[in-house]
Amino acid sequence: MNKQPALDSGSFFRRSIFAAILLGIFIIHTVFSFNGLTSRTGIDQAQVAREVARGNGLTTQFVRPLSIQQMTENGKVLNLEQMPETFHSPLNILIYAGALKMVGADDFEKHRMQENDKVYALDRVITVTCSIFFLIAIGINYLLISRIFDRKLASVVALVMALSEYMWQITAAGLPQMLMLTLFSTACYLTWRAVEAQEAERSPLLPALLSGVFFGLLALSHWMTLWIFIGYFIFAAIYFKPRAVIAGGLSLIIFLFIVGPLIFYWNQSGEALGTAFHTIHGAGNPSDTAMRQLSTTGFDVRGLLIRTAQTTLVQASNIHNYLGGLVLAPAFFIALAHPFKRSSIANFRWAILLMWILASVGMAIYGLENDFSDPNQLHILFAPLMCAYGLAMLSIIWSRCPLSQQPGLIGNLHFAIILLVSSGPLMIHLKSLSQNKPNSLSVDGVHAYALNGLLNKITDERDIIVSDQPWAVAWYADRHAIWQPQTLDDLVAIETLAEKTNPIAGLHTSSEAYRNQDIRTTLYNNRDLTPLAYTSWISYLTQDTNAGNLSNNKQVAPLVDPNSGRYPYRASLHGLFEPSTYFSRTPITLQQ
Repeated sequence: MNKQPALDSGSFFRRSIFAAILLGIFIIHTVFSFNGLTSRTGIDQAQVAREVARGNGLTTQFVRPLSIQQMTENGKVLNLEQMPETFHSPLNILIYAGALKMVGADDFEKHRMQENDKVYALDRVITVTCSIFFLIAIGINYLLISRIFDRKLASVVALVMALSEYMWQITAAGLPQMLMLTLFSTACYLTWRAVEAQEAERSPLLPALLSGVFFGLLALSHWMTLWIFIGYFIFAAIYFKPRAVIAGGLSLIIFLFIVGPLIFYWNQSGEALGTAFHTIHGAGNPSDTAMRQLSTTGFDVRGLLIRTAQTTLVQASNIHNYLGGLVLAPAFFIALAHPFKRSSIANFRWAILLMWILASVGMAIYGLENDFSDPNQLHILFAPLMCAYGLAMLSIIWSRCPLSQQPGLIGNLHFAIILLVSSGPLMIHLKSLSQNKPNSLSVDGVHAYALNGLLNKITDERDIIVSDQPWAVAWYADRHAIWQPQTLDDLVAIETLAEKTNPIAGLHTSSEAYRNQDIRTTLYNNRDLTPLAYTSWISYLTQDTNAGNLSNNKQVAPLVDPNSGRYPYRASLHGLFEPSTYFSRTPITLQQ
């Protein structure tokens, strides 16, 4: 009789500790330190997902003026209460929709905030979903890196990922990056299997084409990742054999994945590339400008090269943060010069490099803010693999040190130091929690209760609101919200279009119009509606409701003047630090 292998108690103990660490950090970031979603893109995708969960299909309550113009120019029926979603890729939204449906989020009243609530319950559902994908991504990268190098190095990378405060902050943003990391890591796992097969003189056809399936799913998570696929396609068409079959198969696979959304966008907006393509007009600057204009100009390349160069420099100077703060991830570029003995390891790094270069080009063209949680941030997908190559280089150097021959901690001192440094930001975060600092009532200028509890109650479910914070109004207040345009003429044009079906009910202003901006930037972004942006501040600071109306201003007076404005009735939703005001067309009453 064959004896069963004895249980490796040491291995079981280490895995148990790792699982406990993961669970503990997961609970900390989703329960104790979570203040709400921090990304407006994450908030926007969440509100679209709720519409899907309600059975309304891919529709959005956040209306961009550019979307209105696209539909009117192409002869589409405009219904501001049933606007198609043509900006975001659909996959992450559909996953959020499933999670929200499971908790009954399609019923707004079931999750309404109370006055003492500091976090909207559905925000937590979104961040838990993101965190679960992050945990899955850690597991996939462990399997991948253990095949490329060994289990010890894979374990260190998994721990570095788990201890990365930057990555956990991205899960709190509500962005699709963690789903993308899972799909990209799976695609890379299959690519590595194809590389192994090629080196062993076996057919790489099946894993190479299967990786194309996951790159297709990745594209449905964020259209920017098509740049990554282009890099993979070039590598696969050159490296794998039979070249023509693999290149043709990958082309067919990616076409089958993207043709459906392209047809949907064409049918809904009249443009196959939807609304998001026009963010290229704001590359290197906030793309808000293009989205808030009631016009669809032709492809504008003026200044595109200089903006692309500027964004390239931003990427180069912030590469460590963009790579999730994973220590030694940037050392991947040094590892390119190392002659690895195994040709599969040496060749696979060129696939990583090619995909990263093409992704960087895409980010440079479409813009990337100096923020590791930017929605267009694709560097984070490469961080685990780059970190693995960097650690491999460090291990090679360490092996030449006499201390490396010592057993236990001394022999693995280089890994211990890396883990200690990686955990620094997380330790600082835990220290701030230990000081019992209260959760902020507002996150990045969004006061959830002011919208969820107050604005929702003083408006009707059919009301359409023009707001400088429409993603938040759509998600927290569950109201149709049009992004405040940059000019009074565009606002009047939108009002005229709305009059045909359902007139604009009111204007909502918040700190979004000027937060973290100097006066010149605020003037540029809001043009002749700039006085409206400061109305709440002036009114609150002077404690004079009339002072905030700026009734002598020719642009604002026709809008909010108590005597002659189109929206003469006012409700203050929040106070000094994040002033928020609602101007209504009709007298304001509190709905029960």
